[in-house]
Amino acid sequence: MVEPDPLRRLRLNISYEKLEDMHPADLADIVEDLAPAERGAIFETIDSEVAADALTEVEDPKMQASILENLEPEKAADIMEEMAPDEAADILSEMEEETSEEILEEMDSEPKTDVRELLEFEDDTAGGLMNTEYVVLHDNATVADAMAALKGNEDLLETLNTLFLIDEEGRLTAAIPLARLFLAAGDSRLKDLASETMIQVTVDEKQDRVTEFFDKYNLLTLPVVDDEGKLAGVITADDIISILRQK
Repeated sequence: MVEPDPLRRLRLNISYEKLEDMHPADLADIVEDLAPAERGAIFETIDSEVAADALTEVEDPKMQASILENLEPEKAADIMEEMAPDEAADILSEMEEETSEEILEEMDSEPKTDVRELLEFEDDTAGGLMNTEYVVLHDNATVADAMAALKGNEDLLETLNTLFLIDEEGRLTAAIPLARLFLAAGDSRLKDLASETMIQVTVDEKQDRVTEFFDKYNLLTLPVVDDEGKLAGVITADDIISILRQK
């Protein structure tokens, strides 16, 4: 149980360490029932990776933004760096520009660049929904190449279900269901394991149309390309579930 004292500081009957051991969804449930100052006290104290996972589970985008706005920009940036770029961009878009810029300036260069690029897209388009965390290989790669790439992206393995192939110009050429790798020899060409029909959308495709694609084709992952057919990002079923949950 969490109770505020008169000075609006938390008095915890369980330690912060135990909070960090909770499932992110359960921690989010606790956070959603607290006053703003108490939410801030928790997120200021717990590990940034745990905070990022819990913040992702908070259903109200405005509450997500409020939590980070009440933190020091450096701490807010640490949490943002642990989030998927699309989720971080969604929260920043709910903030005043001055506040979001303060947080962005504290972020490391690579995640900051990814988030800034996503902020350029309208919220209700494929570009605004997509994530820039995916595994891509050249279209002459083999299964052995793919396995090596997976080992280099262990942080994505829990949610990864598809690999993508591009040509020398960066244009998307194929999507490879991850499960097919385990049924093929190491020297097999990835393009030979590709899905027979590849569904894709452009960055300016409307959100409602993207949702229809997931429903119609029972998709887990949908690649997003720019006007030149170059892979720009990926939308996952989790992204669509989040949209439907907010409606």
